[in-house]
Amino acid sequence: MVALNTYRIPFYSFGNGKHEFEFDLDDDFFTYFEDSEFSHGDVKVKVKMDKSDHQLQFDLSLNGDVEVSCDRCLDQFMQELDSKYILYGKFGEGNSEEEFDVVWIPRNEHEVDLAPYLYEYIVLSLPIKRIHPDKEEGVSGCDEDMMNRLDEIVLLTEE
Repeated sequence: MVALNTYRIPFYSFGNGKHEFEFDLDDDFFTYFEDSEFSHGDVKVKVKMDKSDHQLQFDLSLNGDVEVSCDRCLDQFMQELDSKYILYGKFGEGNSEEEFDVVWIPRNEHEVDLAPYLYEYIVLSLPIKRIHPDKEEGVSGCDEDMMNRLDEIVLLTEE
């Protein structure tokens, strides 16, 4: 099992300039988050950190898929992700809740934990409406039995 400290970047040990990191988020990653709506996934994350004396800038690229429930038939399917985000690390005291894309790093800290931000960015990368993609023939990818049951219920309520 991968420890969450795997997703910490010890920025203090790097000089000013650009630095690159890669992370693989798999099933182990999602087990660390209580009440996570995901238990299966495979997401590749590329991080480009630009460090200066006054702030850090993390350019994040997330590519892969996570298993979600279909809003139509409730069956599980793998939802693809392909997203980019920018997270700023500012040194000092501040309120990160007011600024979504900013993490305030106390002056005595020497690393930043990206794990909670990576999880939140995965959630934000998902479509609001999660429905099986259509099959190649243009037919719905939803569970046929469940869709037939729903059609029967609709017919009964219309009578």
